[in-house]
Amino acid sequence: MSIQLQSRARIGLRRGLTGVCIALFSLALLGCNSGGSEADLMASAKALLSKPDAKGAVIQLKNVLAKNPRSAEARFLLGKTLLEMGDPVAALVELRKAQELQSVDEQVIPELARGMLLVGEEAKVIAQYGELSLREPAAAADLKTTLSSAYAVKDDLDKARRSAAEALRLLPGYAPALIMQARLAVNDRDFDGALSFLNQVLGNEAGNERAGVLKGELLWQAKADATGALAAFDSVLAVHPASISALTAKLNYLFQQKKLDVAKVEFEKLKQSAPNHPETLFFEAQFAFANRDYKNVRELADRILKFMPDNTRVLELAGASEFHMQNFLQAEALLARALKNSPRQLMTRQLLAQTYMRTAQPDKAVEVLMPVIETPKADGASLTLAGEAYLQLGDSRRSDDAFKRALKMLPGDPRIRTSVAVAQLSKGNADAALIELESIAGSSSGARADLALINGRLRKNDLVGALKAIDALEKKMPEQPLPHHLRGRVLLAQQDNAGAAKNFQVALAKNPAYFPSLASLAGMDLAADKPELARRRLADFLKANPKSYQALLAMAELESRTGASAAAVTATLKNAIQLNPSEPSPHLLLINRLLGFGDGKAALVAAQDATAALPNNLEVMDALGRSQMAAGDGQRAVSTFKKLASQQPKNARHELRLADAHMLNKDHEQAARAWKQALVLQPDNNVARRGQALLALINKRPQEAMTIAQEMQQRSPKDSAGFVLEAEIEADRKNWTAAASAYKAVLQRSRSPEAAVRLHVTLNAGGKSTEADRMAADWLKENPKDSTFRYYLGDLALGQNDLGRAEGHYRGVLEVQPSNAMAMNNVAWLLVKQQKPGALIAAEKANALLPDSAPLLDTLSMALEAENQIPKAIEAQKRAIALEPNDPMLPLRLAKLFVKVGDKPRARAELEPLVKLGEKFNAQAEVTAMLKAL
Repeated sequence: MSIQLQSRARIGLRRGLTGVCIALFSLALLGCNSGGSEADLMASAKALLSKPDAKGAVIQLKNVLAKNPRSAEARFLLGKTLLEMGDPVAALVELRKAQELQSVDEQVIPELARGMLLVGEEAKVIAQYGELSLREPAAAADLKTTLSSAYAVKDDLDKARRSAAEALRLLPGYAPALIMQARLAVNDRDFDGALSFLNQVLGNEAGNERAGVLKGELLWQAKADATGALAAFDSVLAVHPASISALTAKLNYLFQQKKLDVAKVEFEKLKQSAPNHPETLFFEAQFAFANRDYKNVRELADRILKFMPDNTRVLELAGASEFHMQNFLQAEALLARALKNSPRQLMTRQLLAQTYMRTAQPDKAVEVLMPVIETPKADGASLTLAGEAYLQLGDSRRSDDAFKRALKMLPGDPRIRTSVAVAQLSKGNADAALIELESIAGSSSGARADLALINGRLRKNDLVGALKAIDALEKKMPEQPLPHHLRGRVLLAQQDNAGAAKNFQVALAKNPAYFPSLASLAGMDLAADKPELARRRLADFLKANPKSYQALLAMAELESRTGASAAAVTATLKNAIQLNPSEPSPHLLLINRLLGFGDGKAALVAAQDATAALPNNLEVMDALGRSQMAAGDGQRAVSTFKKLASQQPKNARHELRLADAHMLNKDHEQAARAWKQALVLQPDNNVARRGQALLALINKRPQEAMTIAQEMQQRSPKDSAGFVLEAEIEADRKNWTAAASAYKAVLQRSRSPEAAVRLHVTLNAGGKSTEADRMAADWLKENPKDSTFRYYLGDLALGQNDLGRAEGHYRGVLEVQPSNAMAMNNVAWLLVKQQKPGALIAAEKANALLPDSAPLLDTLSMALEAENQIPKAIEAQKRAIALEPNDPMLPLRLAKLFVKVGDKPRARAELEPLVKLGEKFNAQAEVTAMLKAL
């Protein structure tokens, strides 16, 4: 980071105290004595300012304003003091009020301009005050210096230099202008000139805070004079012990020198001086990052970004933290914002490129690296990343060129050598690559080459070689669980379950909180049909690690697979959320589960809770938008997806979601625009093209839709998507023969059960039932395990009231999928209807597979009734009604059961509410007849 950029970043961090500070001021005001006249209070405030005691002065100035809200002097002094204390947002409020109350321009305008600069309103400063001339030289010099800073931020360096020179002409020796000239000299890499300006300031004012800090940074970064830098920072702190800028500069120095123990001592001073200052929070986040406490980094960064959403350093640190937690979507958004604010930040650029590669976007990785790798002085790390990105793109020539340039710069760098070897491995040159990786692993103390070697051996299915490489890795990491976990995975592949289990257990002995090995052991339990052992293992792990969201999510998955109630699974997920509110995975799993159940309202509540906990998480924001749509709130969904699109303007997915939201609102014009934008971002996106075509069909323009389908076919002749669309268009026009031909073309490209179902439906719709029967027989002969098509045939037979044939098809599904609850339920229902034995056994199995399902409980009730177990049938029917209170057929069946046992009052109680439904209930005649009989 250059000195200029670092200084600008620090200015950004001073753009406002946290709300906590403001609240403290308010509390202090409530607790003080506001007695005395306005003049006495003003005199007291000025005396406190002279000490200096800024906090006490603020209290007294607020007391003045409590007596006289129109005191221009009090407003001005309060605004100026707040600005000096680092709260420009609150300061600007007071300074603007002072200006409205006719405060003297020479006093208020320089302070206003400085406050506007600190909150990022550089353009406004230039527009409002660029041509303004103040009569008093000191005020004019102050304003010109602020304008110089504003021009510099906007990269108009010529005007920045002229403004600083004009300030010095107006007031020779003016320290802020000299400091500004020093910053401009740094930008021109005239470090000696910059030091000359700073020494001129310090010669007149030895304890000048800003000059001393900048001199230290300059000595440190430009002159590599660590001793001189530290002396400069300490000289400022000797005069200003609580100086936030000096303490933060010294902390930056100590962090870069990796002197974390000394840094912690200095940090405690900063924390004592300004516990809620953004710089304090930032350094606390840096300590958390150094300790790999990425969740804490996220929470601290969120606190700072609420007040300073565009601060580069915070965005970069937050993005790096999300990257390490593998939240790549969020990392991408944060790092892209950081790079947009500070394009010269090399580390941000490299980390963003790595994020793009982790999310299979190598083209974007190359794009973000291009400004660096195109220069003759490109660094080795950027060239290595570019080589890896080109490799993902399949561009071997450019990949080799980038790696060669990287190796030329750093010929012995093991990271670059490893990347080159991995590249050779990807190209199929496995033997040479593995020899090189073995050489690097043997000569390097790091584990990167070892891991690449293990992966390479596994890709060749060389399990013996992989185990040998793991042995070497273990020598480098004797106390770590990873080598034992990897060995366990390889032994599992060799079907050595005992050896695998032993290694997973050793990994857990080295680190009892190492969840991957625990998950592998639980997976082995499930594979051995021992779900209770897996449950006990997870429960024991949770006793020792009660907040482990991974274990809680695994428990929820286990509960779902072993027949626990939906309520129990949801409760486990909510517990995971309660214990880990800042972890997105439990929130997202609960939301998606509720959406899968079709419970849009509950999903929306869960998504709103997730958004409150993680307001900046893009995946949570996406889940919120989907939940809003599921709950029927299209307008809010549009707002949510627009916000997402603004944060990731190059992500086509957000435009697709936005189009869906517009369609929910029946705003076809805006939906068309969103699909068009999605195609600008991703020209091969068939989802967007399909959306355009279906919209054309809605608007009665079938030929336009067909043109889109044909374009899709031409662009990707081997892809079935264009032919599926053609079939749907022809079916919409009831051109059944053409639709069937299109579905046949789909099946030539993709043996899709869904396409087979659609072809069968289309043939029947076109009156070709014989061809449909022949096609069904041929398909089942070729695809005997296709449960989707067979289930469809069961539904078709059921619709035709061919109960025996329907039963046969559903039993065929169960042969392939014994745990298919719906097929089992349908068999039970058909057995009841056909008065065949076995209905109750089948119904009970279906309910065990899918508990708490109203349709399945209804079938169970029918089966119990058939077995003359009426009390149990009544209880099952009541449970079904509790789950689906809006299904009128359920209380009608319950009424029949009450009639059967002679309980007429209860039967009437179930029937009477159904009468109020009137003609909306198609069984109303039956209800009327039953009531008359009762």
